Amino acid sequence: KRVQFARQFFTYAVRREWIERNPFADISHKGGDPQKRQRYITEAETSRLIDAAPNWGWRTIIALARYGGLRTPSETLSLRIADLDWEHGAMTVISPKTEGRGQGHRVVPMFARLRPFLEEAWNMAEEGQTHVIPENLYLPAAHGPHGWVNCNLRTTFEKIVHRAGLDPWPRLFHALRASAESDLAREYPITTVCKWIGNTVAIAARHYVQVTDSDFQRASGAVRPR
Repeated sequence: KRVQFARQFFTYAVRREWIERNPFADISHKGGDPQKRQRYITEAETSRLIDAAPNWGWRTIIALARYGGLRTPSETLSLRIADLDWEHGAMTVISPKTEGRGQGHRVVPMFARLRPFLEEAWNMAEEGQTHVIPENLYLPAAHGPHGWVNCNLRTTFEKIVHRAGLDPWPRLFHALRASAESDLAREYPITTVCKWIGNTVAIAARHYVQVTDSDFQRASGAVRPR
């Protein structure tokens, strides 16, 4: 990955005529296998995580990532109370990552498993609060002058994972989001799912949607060989 980035940097420098040639032009690189870092978080594990959460705010953060498929921290902390449309069962997700591509927001259903946590957050909101996750908790530290950072969300979440009796996995929040997309892909057309999650079909196939043992068993009626 570092070689890939270096080639991009020097290619840009050549294009701007800062240097005459790219010293990485003839160096090949092999892309890693993203499936090696994937981890499907089951509903049972999600329930353990939510039970281990210290408060309603963290229950909402986990639910938004695992049941809503939101990017964390950016989309989760950007979600405003005004973005929740209870009448139509929808929420408008602000997406800082795709804002520069003219896709700064998307409308997502309030999925049945997510809605109880949004209702709890709604009931817990204090007067004058603007965001679903109170804006004074993590948002100032997460959204700095150089973009989004994890603002210790990962540190706290690792403690929750241990408290739930689970071993931490690579890309903690990404795995929750990917598991959400995997579940949705079993029920709805992938093009529809990608519009809700906010990625492309190609990206979903390579980095998100996972085939589980239960998928194999449901399709074949047999136990999957190991």
